[in-house]
Amino acid sequence: MAQRNTFLFVLMLIGVIHWASASHIVGGNIRLTVKGTPDLYTLSLDLFIDEQNSRAGDIKPTVKLAVFRRKDNLKMGEFELPLLRQDPLAVSNQACAQLRPLKLRMVVYSQDIELDPERFDDPGGYYVVHGVCCRSGAIDNISQADESGMVFHLEFPSPKSLINSSPAFSVPTGEYACKGQPFTFSFKATDADGDQLTYAIVTPYKGFTSQGIAFDNQPSSAYPMVSWKPGFSATNSVPGSPALKVDGETGQLTVTASQVGLFVFAVICEEFRNGKWIGSVRRDFQLAVVDCPTNTPPAPTIAIEKAPENARIGKAANGTITSVSVCQGQGVTLKTEASPAWSFQWQRDGQNLPGDTTATLVIKESGNYTVIKQFRNTCGKPSPAQTSVKVDMSEAEKLKLSASGPTTFCEGKSIILKAPEGNYAYAWFKDDRPFPGAKEPDYQPHETGEYKVQITSITTGCVVTDSVLVRVKPKPQASIVPPALTTACSGDTIRLNAITRPTYTYQWLNTGTVLDQQRDAVLAVTQTGHYVLTVTDTNQCQATSEEVLLQFKTAPTVTMAPLSAICENATARLALSAEPGGGTFAGLGRAARAVTALEFDPSKTGPGQYVITYTLTMPGNTCPGRTQQLVVVLQAPAITVADATVRRGSEVQLNKNSIDTLSYYWTPSVGLSSPVAARPFASPDTTTTYRVRATTPQGCQNTARLTVTVMTPLFIPDAFTPNNDGINDNWVIRGISDYPDCRVEVYNRWGNPVFVSQGYQQPWDGRSEGQDLPPAVYQYVIKPGGSQPHRSGSLLITR
Repeated sequence: MAQRNTFLFVLMLIGVIHWASASHIVGGNIRLTVKGTPDLYTLSLDLFIDEQNSRAGDIKPTVKLAVFRRKDNLKMGEFELPLLRQDPLAVSNQACAQLRPLKLRMVVYSQDIELDPERFDDPGGYYVVHGVCCRSGAIDNISQADESGMVFHLEFPSPKSLINSSPAFSVPTGEYACKGQPFTFSFKATDADGDQLTYAIVTPYKGFTSQGIAFDNQPSSAYPMVSWKPGFSATNSVPGSPALKVDGETGQLTVTASQVGLFVFAVICEEFRNGKWIGSVRRDFQLAVVDCPTNTPPAPTIAIEKAPENARIGKAANGTITSVSVCQGQGVTLKTEASPAWSFQWQRDGQNLPGDTTATLVIKESGNYTVIKQFRNTCGKPSPAQTSVKVDMSEAEKLKLSASGPTTFCEGKSIILKAPEGNYAYAWFKDDRPFPGAKEPDYQPHETGEYKVQITSITTGCVVTDSVLVRVKPKPQASIVPPALTTACSGDTIRLNAITRPTYTYQWLNTGTVLDQQRDAVLAVTQTGHYVLTVTDTNQCQATSEEVLLQFKTAPTVTMAPLSAICENATARLALSAEPGGGTFAGLGRAARAVTALEFDPSKTGPGQYVITYTLTMPGNTCPGRTQQLVVVLQAPAITVADATVRRGSEVQLNKNSIDTLSYYWTPSVGLSSPVAARPFASPDTTTTYRVRATTPQGCQNTARLTVTVMTPLFIPDAFTPNNDGINDNWVIRGISDYPDCRVEVYNRWGNPVFVSQGYQQPWDGRSEGQDLPPAVYQYVIKPGGSQPHRSGSLLITR
């Protein structure tokens, strides 16, 4: 009794899914498709899940995909895709599918996104990535499958360097593989750009997820791989004779499995354009191999149910249909014997035709057609037809128009449309209007329109039509606005202006020589010549203007004496001279008011660089001679000094805010630590005013003054005897005369003032309001004024 198992293969997701566990994920793929403009794409995720192993809430309303730059793994952003639709995934034999509790559903997420070419401009390209955990623990060919995550990966080129849609894998159907029986299935991808595709089996990524980390969008140039169990590898992921392999050109997978089990492997599809690699997409797979029942339905035979009268039918010696040749557009229907007990799957060139599962098939294109018969309600081995039928529409298919160049071109150019030559008759149309005289296989269009050729085979009578849409882009407008003057003096400038458009680029020529640095719509001309403008638009269409002749007359030669640098506070003005004489000097901006007849006054400009122009007009020549010299006005040094106060016998530092790049000189030098120090210490015996001169490295000078006030220390007696004996009758405070703004206050023991003096011109005699104060201890406060600290203490009066 065969094991009651079945097989399921599907894609493992390339994208971002926020599932707490991924054991219900059995496949999927990402699609990145251009929407018609260089910056707008559709990003889609086709996800296949097993409903039997899913839980409520597993299918999320949105998923996130992360995009990184390849060269340095810089994250460019995340895109959130909403759920678009859900569709059941059909299986070819429902009875076999029920032997293993699997119920498949396709879940599609999609969102239009913008990839700005100016931001996504790295020629190394970008990739989409997502890691999710974990795989099914029933997998037999890798270690610790339930702890092994999946990394889904798609690489694409920079939208700025290449507009590209990624390869799109076809949707799989549920099938089963029998142990010991040849098994073939296709993973051929389609490419909207017609790029070359190659296929290879690779080791699946494991990534950085685990049971504790459900998903991880971490970037990496080298993701960890799954660990193969002994005896397994990328080339022996499904063991057999032969083991699982893929055709590198067609994507066809084949295996004759020798072992029952559930096996994981991965396929990478890479795309090339003009021989250069531009991107890739990876898919993880699960393949179940089971022991199948030995019962097999009778092999089907293929017959023709419907064919046109002129169809050419080939048969084998036993009468079996082997080939059919028809004209394009003529219908052919193949059939096989039908029974309610059987189900069918038609194939073309070894690939299943989705939805073609009845006993008849309407042929739509050339190919080798066959049918596989299976029991409908019983699980058994499939039975293929013994012979296939080759349907040939090749004559119709090869009769296609070709063009000698791009079918979009600029006004004034053309291409040749060419139909295949042979025993044919031709009729040409433009926008469905016939050209009565056009009977040749070639035609040269000059206008925008849909050009169609009708090709009739003289031999078979087959009529084939093919069309090409031709777009003729208008030329840009290349026109130079006539200048007000076409003749000027040497040294002057004539500006040529072109008609401007935001989509134009400009190329100027002078007498046939390209002006490489001139790319604007305005050209400043200083030389005689024949000037022409070539305009190119975004369609790369070009137009050339009429030429404009510009002439420049020679002016008299004049020279001006060089001007030396001068300080802004210089007392003398700068002399101006030129040869030959008789002209005028002038300046621009602030320099205009600084220039007199023959002098330049730096005090009226301030620091900076100024251009002085000398102009000389000679009799009989309308072009004045001009020359210029640059004068540099140097900045005078800034000095910020402050007066200081110092006690006699002490010192104070001057000019603390000095500038290190300046040199200083102090006068007088009396009481200074150094007359040339930037920050000297001053200790004069008497109040002194100092003058400091600062000099820059360029020789500019400035002066300033400051006064150092010398203060005498106070000697304050702590007692006196105002008894009129002529000895110590007054409170004499020595040195207080140096503090004319001082304030002296005396208080009794209750804090009441008994003496207050502003300036202390007369020593206190111990009286208050004309009365002698009693002997006692009093408190005093002396406020010297300015920044000097207050003095306070006790004073004893005795009599």
